[in-house]
Amino acid sequence: MSERWAVVETDDGGAEVAPLAADGSLAGPVVREAGPVEAVRSRPGVGRWVWRATAGIYPRLLAAGVRVERCYDVEAAETLLLGHEGRLGEPHSAAAALARLRGTAVPPDPPTRAAEPGAGAQSSLFEPRPVPVGLAGLTEVYAEQLRRHETAAHPGRMRLLTASESAGALVAAEMTAAGLPWRADTHREVLRELLGERYGGSGEPRRLAELADEVSAAFGHRVRPDLPADVVRAFARAGIKVTSTRRWELAKIDHPAVAPLLTYKKLYRIWVAHGWQWLADWVRDGRFRPSYLPGGTVSGRWATNGGGALQIPKVIRRAVVADPGWRLVVADADQLEPRVLAAVSGDRALMEVASRPDDLYQAVSDRAFRGDRDLAKLAVLGAVYGQTSGDGLKNLAALRRRFPAAVGHVDEAARAGEEGRLVRTWLGRTCPPATAPGTGTEEAGIPDALPEQQPGGWTSATSSGARARGRFTRNFVVQGSAADWALLLLAALRRSLAPLRAELVFFQHDEVIVHCPEEEAAAVVAAVAAASERATEVCFGDVAVRFPFTTAVVGCYADAK
Repeated sequence: MSERWAVVETDDGGAEVAPLAADGSLAGPVVREAGPVEAVRSRPGVGRWVWRATAGIYPRLLAAGVRVERCYDVEAAETLLLGHEGRLGEPHSAAAALARLRGTAVPPDPPTRAAEPGAGAQSSLFEPRPVPVGLAGLTEVYAEQLRRHETAAHPGRMRLLTASESAGALVAAEMTAAGLPWRADTHREVLRELLGERYGGSGEPRRLAELADEVSAAFGHRVRPDLPADVVRAFARAGIKVTSTRRWELAKIDHPAVAPLLTYKKLYRIWVAHGWQWLADWVRDGRFRPSYLPGGTVSGRWATNGGGALQIPKVIRRAVVADPGWRLVVADADQLEPRVLAAVSGDRALMEVASRPDDLYQAVSDRAFRGDRDLAKLAVLGAVYGQTSGDGLKNLAALRRRFPAAVGHVDEAARAGEEGRLVRTWLGRTCPPATAPGTGTEEAGIPDALPEQQPGGWTSATSSGARARGRFTRNFVVQGSAADWALLLLAALRRSLAPLRAELVFFQHDEVIVHCPEEEAAAVVAAVAAASERATEVCFGDVAVRFPFTTAVVGCYADAK
């Protein structure tokens, strides 16, 4: 059987399948099947399936008990290739790619709908339907994409990036299908402890109502603590000027309203984001099944399409409990981004520090900051995130003297960003291009991101916009390369777990959770370590840098930290 087959769903719910040659062209006749599930199930020997989008077909395969080893996601690849060509933000659907190839009108991408609460892997009846392309059109786009890979700055790395992005899409669908184990009774107990009793209707729970009364009493008049403008006005009436209700700003103020206000804000976020309504919407049959979006930010980090899976508060993690006789293997990569910086910059001194599983920040402090670990950490993160003024500038100078190639790498990325040039991760994921204002609205999803960040371009018509883009690209080359490595980790770990009953159930940029029978826990821990080594070798080659994990085998997620 051919190594690669293409499959396309037809308008009537059937499917067309055909084998492909190495160049992406048809290598045999097109066969009609009753549907995608039947097409894939009847060909278990296929090495790689080529299809329009994993999210559109794989959940249905999983629901029918059909798993695939590898795939090529045409629309994910189109997004990456457009980005590499400086065209990020253009329509990336298979229909749009085909139209560009044939010189016809390019259809816009269908709007993304938020996942329906509780729907898990099931598609909505009202999900926007993609413009059909047919098997001939899909293979035409695929063959052209293979040719476009060869024009990339580093063709081999670009091929690896698109392959790993496709592998990540498989993992995302499988994690949604498996679900994160979730004890609804424990969740309700936590909410009662934190928030008190629920009142009827949409009213705030008892503890929030009490805190709101305390805030109002401290000001001497009624204040709505859930309305930032109301709080700012209340402080102004008290003779205190504040520009926001952010925690760091309020913590500087000496006023009796501050303590209950900060507590209110913390509990309010839990009530809104993970309260009783969230529990009713998102947890079914002992599982939380969010809809993951691989590559959901321009840096390559994942996002979720509803459910907030990547922002589970520590206190709510008490509800994430393994099934009886099972365990959660929680693996957290240690100091991922500085180690990635060592690998991508080739800085010999930093690579030597990162070649051991020891505390990297302590090792840096011993070499450049007289043993002050906190200062070393601030300096390294400042170099990555762009804190290059005041004390940050002094720390950066000390870091540059000891690790010149590493600092030079992020400095050059910042310079390129300021000048409007494209900046790429190690494997070839590319930052948004500099462009005129008003071409996009969403932030890129990078810590300390700035409003100028846009998926289709960047507002850089002013010097402040250029500096903002430079700070973004400084971080992008490190964080994005870390996301590249993490995809390879997931692909390697997924393959290692295949013979086991263990299942990947959670991933965020430097952490994975595997749910497994107790007797498989040791094998899973070993698999994580082996996957890290494999990902490093595949991504960076023969490099001395190591990526260790802190791994815990626990019954409850909250016990891992």
